[in-house]
Amino acid sequence: MKRLMWVMDDETFDQLFKVMKVHLELAKEHGHKDTSRERRQAIMLEIEGLRQQRVRIITNYINSKGEI
Repeated sequence: MKRLMWVMDDETFDQLFKVMKVHLELAKEHGHKDTSRERRQAIMLEIEGLRQQRVRIITNYINSKGEI
């Protein structure tokens, strides 16, 4: 994964970075003591969507470049 991020073009890396940044913000919110149970459940769904988006970005990049 680290190597892949070094060889990615800027546009793809920016997309991946944005996904990772939102994921981190949601994880921090999830861990906050004042976050309601309902919000925590919603956050988990959002994080799962971000994980799927991350996989799509990486898969599309690998398929378009044919490299890792």
